[in-house]
Amino acid sequence: MRLPLALLALAALGAAAAGGTGREAAQAGRFSTPERHRCRWELRWAAGASELRLSCWPPAGGGAARSCAYRGEPRRCPAYGARSRQYWRQVLGRLRRRRHPCAPGGPLSARLCGPGRAPPEAQLRLLPGPGASPPPATAGPGQHPAETYCAERWHSLCSFFVGFWEG
Repeated sequence: MRLPLALLALAALGAAAAGGTGREAAQAGRFSTPERHRCRWELRWAAGASELRLSCWPPAGGGAARSCAYRGEPRRCPAYGARSRQYWRQVLGRLRRRRHPCAPGGPLSARLCGPGRAPPEAQLRLLPGPGASPPPATAGPGQHPAETYCAERWHSLCSFFVGFWEG
């Protein structure tokens, strides 16, 4: 009788060390960006906050690797408790679509916890640090100025005005 009770307590301690409920999304993985950067991510929890750490490598001969971290409190979103897997899938999907996941930009949030649905603390924000180096602010060859100077969510509108301005 004591052995099953001890195993149950050990399982509960393991779930608490892993970040709480045990129903969290996967804790590590990989993805590629549209610019063919290969990224590895790791999710950590501490004191109610979640930290998503990234390490990204450019295509061969494309420069130095970058690493960064995003931190927020997704548990403050009412929908997070029942749909945490969906939350992390949506956040990682947004990172996959970014050209440079470690570049400064708007906060990361899932659609189910977007603006108006959750407090601002629920969004993941890029932490300043030595590993978070932004890409150069000048447009490279073949790179559209809207992609360099406009926030990701405004690319289509900005592209329209840049195209209008350039004639």
